[in-house]
Amino acid sequence: MGCPFKLGWYCIAAIVGISFGLGACSSSSSAPPVRWLPAKSIPLDDFALVNDLSDLPEMKGIDSQVVRMMRQLEIVGASLAIAKDGRLVYAKGYGYADKEKQIKMQPYHLLRIASVSKLVTAVGIMKLVEQGKLKLSDKVFGKNGLLNDPDLLKINDKRMEEIEVVHLLTHAGGWRNRFRADPLFRTLEIAQWMKTKPPADIRTVIRFMLTQEMIAEPGVFYDYSNFGYCVLGEVIKKVTGMPYEKYIQTQVLQPLGIHRMQIGHSRLAQHAPVEVKYYDYQGARLKLGIEGKGDSVSRVDGGTHIEALGPSGGWIATPADLLKLVLAVDGLPGKPDMLQAETIETMIGNAAQTDSSKTKIIGWRAADKDRWWRTGSLAGTGIVVMRQNDGISWVLVTNTGTWKEARFSFDIMAAMDRGIRSVKYWTKQDLFEWMKRFQTN
Repeated sequence: MGCPFKLGWYCIAAIVGISFGLGACSSSSSAPPVRWLPAKSIPLDDFALVNDLSDLPEMKGIDSQVVRMMRQLEIVGASLAIAKDGRLVYAKGYGYADKEKQIKMQPYHLLRIASVSKLVTAVGIMKLVEQGKLKLSDKVFGKNGLLNDPDLLKINDKRMEEIEVVHLLTHAGGWRNRFRADPLFRTLEIAQWMKTKPPADIRTVIRFMLTQEMIAEPGVFYDYSNFGYCVLGEVIKKVTGMPYEKYIQTQVLQPLGIHRMQIGHSRLAQHAPVEVKYYDYQGARLKLGIEGKGDSVSRVDGGTHIEALGPSGGWIATPADLLKLVLAVDGLPGKPDMLQAETIETMIGNAAQTDSSKTKIIGWRAADKDRWWRTGSLAGTGIVVMRQNDGISWVLVTNTGTWKEARFSFDIMAAMDRGIRSVKYWTKQDLFEWMKRFQTN
């Protein structure tokens, strides 16, 4: 097995939390002790991954490409995980999780995953479809819709009553962000309009959107919609009788051995244990704080309503945990999938064969005959999830945004393509198996 099994005591020291960074085995003054670590509620295997386990000569080309990209785009920290044929062969952090405190990025640090959250939500919806609790053709709004609660029956545009679950999954609900700002980034204004305390929660945003007019009939055209996926979170809540986050955690993630994924928070002071600090690019504009106090804040700390984004962009995770989910819905031989082959094919539609319209794709961002990918972008976050037919899957996520915004994903993909081509042979180690050594009951 090689490297991992030679570092047992090092990793055990890291796991018990000698320092905040967990990769340093001395309690220096620059790394405060982990007094806040909820050891009883977090399995130790979540902290078994440290950078040294992926210090492999054959992967130096990937290291070089990631570091080069970070230097060019002034990225403070990044985290990368790579799987080959179902094995976690690589998990490494680059730069800093918190630059001011000099905390190095490690594979166990949690980061915002932005719109990759949509893939998580889509898997949850498709699981309910398989269980017969939901149909893709189910109507969402109106008296005969899934969300037929009294507070959601005041609908201005009756075309909304024709919206089906599949329309929300495929960004074809009938709204168009080109002409109206994304409502999930207008929660302060929406709260004022709806005369509620800011920031507006997703229920308030839905009630606001029901007062608006649609651009077209549902299913007519594709227009990327965070709002549609947030509505799907309410659908999950209504159908299961469970809060959206709890359903995803208990029915989708925990069966895969994913323990710490959760909806993040807008403010740094509310961050989860071992979550990174986020950085906007130099010169980025400030915003009014979402709480409506009139303060100007950074978009990464109080300027974006992460909680409301939830099902569309609010999850935090490690790249290794995201790979566990990807490998469970990739349709490739190796690890068994949690969804049926027909369901996975439905999610991709015929895009993998014909490069067809994105409206046929569920959860993923795009696909072709060789690979499927999901991207995400928030202030302070850039992420790409890649699943390839050659058995290679990878996740790279940063704690820093760039002036390129969503186009940053192309830089990530280009760097990773170059890095992967440089690998002459793949290690046989499986860090998933290494993590199992530290599992507790």
